[in-house]
Amino acid sequence: MSGISERVYPKEMDANGVGNIQGVMYKVFTTRYKVAMDWLRHYFHGRELRVVDIACGSGYGTEILSELGEVVGVDLDPEVVHYARKNYKNERTSFMVGNADDFEFLESLGKFDAVVSLATVEHVADAYTYMSWIHSALKPGGASVVCFPSVATMDWAMPHHKRDISIRQARRLFRKTGFEVKRDFYQNHKLDIRHLISEVTSYDNEIPVPPLRQWVKYYLIHPHHAILRAYETTIGGGIHFGDQEYLLLPQPVVEPSPVRARLTS
Repeated sequence: MSGISERVYPKEMDANGVGNIQGVMYKVFTTRYKVAMDWLRHYFHGRELRVVDIACGSGYGTEILSELGEVVGVDLDPEVVHYARKNYKNERTSFMVGNADDFEFLESLGKFDAVVSLATVEHVADAYTYMSWIHSALKPGGASVVCFPSVATMDWAMPHHKRDISIRQARRLFRKTGFEVKRDFYQNHKLDIRHLISEVTSYDNEIPVPPLRQWVKYYLIHPHHAILRAYETTIGGGIHFGDQEYLLLPQPVVEPSPVRARLTS
């Protein structure tokens, strides 16, 4: 089993490890897709859909979504796409390599009944441009499901994460890119600091741990995050891991040239 990563491989994970990092990650990541599938099935009254799954990772979520119809899974990493084709290809799924920051590539995908984009918005170069593409990629009457962290991540996730997005900032992002929030869902877990240290120091950990100087620089600029981490690792009971998930319906964009506010907490 590979170490802790932002990618999840359910076939290789200890799904029953409730008290460890693998168990938490398995639950969080698979729940995201099950919520998305349930929302879309209910919203479209069970009819067959054409869906794109952006940043599909290992492909397990694309397979879950294939209960809805034809699903195209897209990921930046060719090795991950190869894994997805090997493990999750069926008559309703296909996988391709693509970059969510490449607007020409995104445009080439065409139109969809639903765009599912879980754990993507925090990674792209421009969240407004990306959400505007989602809006343009939806067929009339379409819907999107997006999900991203609801807690501070930039101290450990830079440069992979480009921003933290509060719930309030998320609502502003959706409003300015022409979306109405139809449903929302929040997951919150606490990760035991001992388990977390054990995972990130393991030989097969896949998330690069930032150098000490980066931590120091970040906390000097964001002292409130340093206080938060000190609380979580002492009397707070663990590192807070949470995300926010939304079912979005496209609306007319009333502000054609929105000023791009900084999406940082």
